[in-house]
Amino acid sequence: MPDAAELARLASAASYLLLNAPDEQMLAVLEAPAGKRLDRARQDFYDFLCIPQSGCFLPPFAHVLTQAQKTEDYWHFPKPKYDGGDALLIWYDAAGFDTALLPADPILATANRPLDHVGVLLAFLALLLDAAQDSEADRQVIGEFIGEHIQPWSDTFVNLLAQAESPYIALLGETLHDLFDAVRSEYPPLPPARYPSALKVIPIHSAA
Repeated sequence: MPDAAELARLASAASYLLLNAPDEQMLAVLEAPAGKRLDRARQDFYDFLCIPQSGCFLPPFAHVLTQAQKTEDYWHFPKPKYDGGDALLIWYDAAGFDTALLPADPILATANRPLDHVGVLLAFLALLLDAAQDSEADRQVIGEFIGEHIQPWSDTFVNLLAQAESPYIALLGETLHDLFDAVRSEYPPLPPARYPSALKVIPIHSAA
């Protein structure tokens, strides 16, 4: 079972993949273990994860995914809201986490990007895991974050990606499936804290 540092590295890598179109070097790294060509990977990144008008867009926002509904063979998603992830501010502020500093494709690096973009959530999870000590307090903080902000949408998003008619997007789905299984095994999801303001005393700060 990966330790917290290894889980942090995996979460950070997954975050980068969801916020950035793959370049040739990244594709070479991904294609070797996959054993297949990831044709159209860059275009599929934009079509499936960035452009609502593409016809195959899978909105990578927690507040949208938690409200997704399936009718027969079709999924229906509400429209993303710029403030849809503002409940995360108390978490981000407590940890000194600045979402604007994350490396992201220009199409996603905007001031209006919701705070609960899946790539951003995974970057914050990586921060929590990287800072975690072997203590019950840290395990509880991570478990609460997973329970409140990862668990409600993770299986839906993984399944949507894995079923996509794109080798690259399907590979992202497999990657997230493995990551979430490993993280939840080590840090079982917990219900949200009754008093969120307690987060203000969490001694986790990003390196600046």
